[in-house]
Amino acid sequence: MNSNQDYSSIRTLIRSNENPNAIVLPPSSEPAEYNTNYVFYWNSVGLDLVRLVTSIEGNTNNPPPAAPQNGPPSAARSLGILHLAINDAYFAINPDKKGVNTTYLTPNSTNPKAVLPALDGATDARLAVAGAANTVLITLFTTASGTVPFATTDMLTQFLNNAVSNFPNLDTLSSSYQFGVAVGNAMLNFLNNGFFGQDSYRPTPGLYKFGDDPTNPVRIVPVNPNDPDGPQRAIRFYQAPFYGMTAQRVAVQGQVNGKFDEHLIADPPVGFGTNDPDEYYSAFNDIYREGGRFDLNSTKRTPSQTVTGFTWAYDGSNLLGTPPRVFNQCLRNIAWQRKVAGPTDEATNADFVRVFALFNTALADAGIFAWQEKYCFEFWRPLSGVRFDPTSAADPFWFTEGAPDTNSNHFNFKPPFPSYPSGHATFSGASFQILRLYYKRRDNLPFADDAPDDISFDLISDELNGISRDLYNDYIPSQPITDQLGNVRTLVPRHFDSVWDAMFDAALSRVFLGVHWRFDAFASKDILVSTNVNPNGTSQYKNAQDIRYVTTGPRRDRPGQQFPIGGVPLGIGIANDIFESNLKPTPTDLQPDGRHKCGDPKKLG
Repeated sequence: MNSNQDYSSIRTLIRSNENPNAIVLPPSSEPAEYNTNYVFYWNSVGLDLVRLVTSIEGNTNNPPPAAPQNGPPSAARSLGILHLAINDAYFAINPDKKGVNTTYLTPNSTNPKAVLPALDGATDARLAVAGAANTVLITLFTTASGTVPFATTDMLTQFLNNAVSNFPNLDTLSSSYQFGVAVGNAMLNFLNNGFFGQDSYRPTPGLYKFGDDPTNPVRIVPVNPNDPDGPQRAIRFYQAPFYGMTAQRVAVQGQVNGKFDEHLIADPPVGFGTNDPDEYYSAFNDIYREGGRFDLNSTKRTPSQTVTGFTWAYDGSNLLGTPPRVFNQCLRNIAWQRKVAGPTDEATNADFVRVFALFNTALADAGIFAWQEKYCFEFWRPLSGVRFDPTSAADPFWFTEGAPDTNSNHFNFKPPFPSYPSGHATFSGASFQILRLYYKRRDNLPFADDAPDDISFDLISDELNGISRDLYNDYIPSQPITDQLGNVRTLVPRHFDSVWDAMFDAALSRVFLGVHWRFDAFASKDILVSTNVNPNGTSQYKNAQDIRYVTTGPRRDRPGQQFPIGGVPLGIGIANDIFESNLKPTPTDLQPDGRHKCGDPKKLG
């Protein structure tokens, strides 16, 4: 790619006279030079699609899918498919001489859906990657359905057309590009099979059980998605309740350090087989002090803790997208900082292809197992727990800070899926752990797999970039966000001394927003100095460098066994599994069989 070529021009082309309601994306805080590398380029296209689909007019505050791939697990799966296709297109043409960076699909696979297409004269990896990426993104983000308005697919198609037009020297008729198309189609045929609808799901009522957000109990949506001003109806929305228990696993092998691992977690402290009220009410008091709305007298959260809460949010908000995007932004900063050669050198291309594939595959499987366990336990969110607790600890008028509905004038909200485990924590554990393992092996770094690293990086979150804001009026898609009235969020650059530090920060952030219990992320024994509180009323957390995720607990359907507690160790286990097996498809006998139910001991999930 030419050194003066950058991605910003695509953003200026996203609107046209033919589509006046299309969305103007705000400028990126990252250097334009990132997208002089074609792996970064197609990752950026995918990430902008992730934020576009959460920004469709009327699509804020987590309504039903008015656009494709607009939830955390679906965005993670889409990015995983994208980067596995890029991985295979690249390494089929440029095989790794050391045999480490292999293709995910193979030429002689015993699974007829997992066969890598023949090269057929393809020699240019750059064009093959473009063909694979464009094919995957077109299918995943522009395929029409009964819930997606035509205007949405038209806008996303236009965006992708602009991305292709902006890619220099693209020969779509070449053998290399067509090989990439074949790889993209093969990857889609193998992995594009997740069901994200809610079908007939309804929460199970009862103590400790997930239920509707009392501050946003229903969503008002058009009866006909192609007629947004026509008749409206109220619905209750629950995100992807069947996905985790039915979706094809991507790359886990069920093995960690030579032992079988089902990638399950222990029972939450109350309401199931375990009964640890001390742990529950310690977390209860923690969330009450640190997760409440800023204007409540009971809230003791510090400004720096609020910054942590907002940094990682990306709760499907307007112009921001979902958590897989912020984790990819971290990856981009780290990978660029640690690139092995010049930005367009072949060694750099190979390095980027592999680390992006590992990272996003870990996110994809993390989304599957987190959502499986969420709907297995159906544990209530803190907003319900504090209001409806059966003891005298209840506060029926308590409000959480909530998931920030950024770049809109809507109330903050409770995410529409159960609490245990935290999706952010699982994404954080999986993606950051596999990143640590990759650079440890590549650079022979001296840290232990389960101990802190020295990989530092900087991040400017789009939640706190000096551009995003809390609007006073309805969001206007036809205007840049910088021209709309609202309280502008302060620019707050963050620095992390290690990826281990960022893993903890991202997981703990959900406590500071009041949307997750502490045990949704990790065991208190692993991260608290003591159960005492600081003089200012906040909990005494360990320094991230001193934390090890070692505490386990029982699970009611696995007598005599111990499992990790919360999303961080769940994600770490997923990453260790994928990295140890070197990015191979999950075996058929470890996939859900259509009859799977929560707790089936014969299956991974």
